[in-house]
Amino acid sequence: MDTILFSDSLQEFAVSEAAYLRQHPEYDCLVTGSIVFNEEGKLLLVQRAAEERAFPDFWVSRRGSHDCPRTNTIQEIPGGKVDDSDQTILHAAARELKEEAGLDTIRILKKVTHFIFVDEKPGRRTTTWLKLVFEMSVQSADNVVLDPTEHQRFLFASEDEVVRDQVGDVKLRYISPANKDVKLEAFKQRRGEGCA
Repeated sequence: MDTILFSDSLQEFAVSEAAYLRQHPEYDCLVTGSIVFNEEGKLLLVQRAAEERAFPDFWVSRRGSHDCPRTNTIQEIPGGKVDDSDQTILHAAARELKEEAGLDTIRILKKVTHFIFVDEKPGRRTTTWLKLVFEMSVQSADNVVLDPTEHQRFLFASEDEVVRDQVGDVKLRYISPANKDVKLEAFKQRRGEGCA
């Protein structure tokens, strides 16, 4: 994956993680997320695998226990950590989308948003992560092939379904409020109302 097509507005992300972090020392690690819409304008969401180290399976009941049927789930967009071997941050976004959802990126359209999260574990140095979320144009959004070590299920959700936190019999839950906000911002920008 040598050549990545992208909008001129994304030039600042056409650098390696190391170069970006030198310019932004307030961050320690970079993560990407990919917004993918299908032909009906629905957003791709994926469910974490039961074996994932971070937020595994994440089936939760309304009381927060882990013993309810698998219709009450946390959903996310495809994405992951930028690796040292990634030529640029944009290459990382395309690689993660390919690894997690089997989708080939045609073009990276725009940065949708970003958010920061802090990992504070007792006895360890605090790590500040920056998640950069990009909208991707792919060859065929309906040809999703999940990596079963990372995700176990996918679905496409309309804006109304994201607002209502329900897609069919699947109750959507998010790791944090920022995760839901990302999805809603993507829909706003698609309508031309967001903060591109």
